Amino acid sequence: MNYFKIILMTVGFTVLSCSTGHEISGVENSVSPTKEEVLKNVKYGPFERNLMDVYLPANRDPKSAFLVNIHGGAWTQGDKRFDDKLSEYLVSQGVAVANLNYRYADLQDTHLPQLLDDINNVVKYLSEHSKEWNTRKTGFSISGGSSGAHVSMMYAYTRNPAIKTIIERCGPVDFTDIQTLQYIKAANLFEVLDKMSGNKAVWNPGDVVPELYAKTSPIKFVNKIPIMIIHGDKDEVVPIQQAYLLESALKAKGTTYKLVIVPGAGHQIEKLPQDQQTVFTEMTSWLKHYGTN
Repeated sequence: MNYFKIILMTVGFTVLSCSTGHEISGVENSVSPTKEEVLKNVKYGPFERNLMDVYLPANRDPKSAFLVNIHGGAWTQGDKRFDDKLSEYLVSQGVAVANLNYRYADLQDTHLPQLLDDINNVVKYLSEHSKEWNTRKTGFSISGGSSGAHVSMMYAYTRNPAIKTIIERCGPVDFTDIQTLQYIKAANLFEVLDKMSGNKAVWNPGDVVPELYAKTSPIKFVNKIPIMIIHGDKDEVVPIQQAYLLESALKAKGTTYKLVIVPGAGHQIEKLPQDQQTVFTEMTSWLKHYGTN
């Protein structure tokens, strides 16, 4: 099984970007709470990739769900455009979305903590503009696909206990699993994992698992935040076993969760129209239940 293969690649399909909306960079724009608004390329932090598209639903209020969404791409690639369709669907269903870019991990000084700093700056920006937008000030929801799912879980579990709910889509959860590490080594993929984790040690079969692999494994930090897991049972990148490992940890913790298995779906879980509809409707239902109030 070609584990984590597509995590190393830019997603191989095109998502059209919403052409309407405001182009802003830290500039106050007048918005109406009764109308759907899309604010494009909002500058939320000091770095080049600190841009997000903010989707504000019509007739919103401070109790409406507000999702922070993180794209995939092996922590080193990808773009918020990957999730334009998801954002457009959710806003049409009354869910606000901040669909964001964030710094890429590297071997020098940008690792998971720096990525989480970017997510934290997004949440701060959303909170600071809640009155202007008539949106919630706290209690945001968070989601991501693939490596974005990993980042979303780590943010909720280690940085922000006020996150109301998590939706993780096809994410890796355990980098201490020996079988997983053996595959990563055989596929020469440790550089990507080390960019994210900041690990500098060389792992060989029989060695102790590096501490930074444990410290960046969401399964080690599971808490009571309600979570939805969405995974294809034919995922060729992050095997569905990762979802089952997370499910076991959630059960042990007594966490409210839902596991959605998409039959026949691979890592590009939204590739087929019927699978995309399943993912989008499941997410909407979950967010309206656990992301509101």
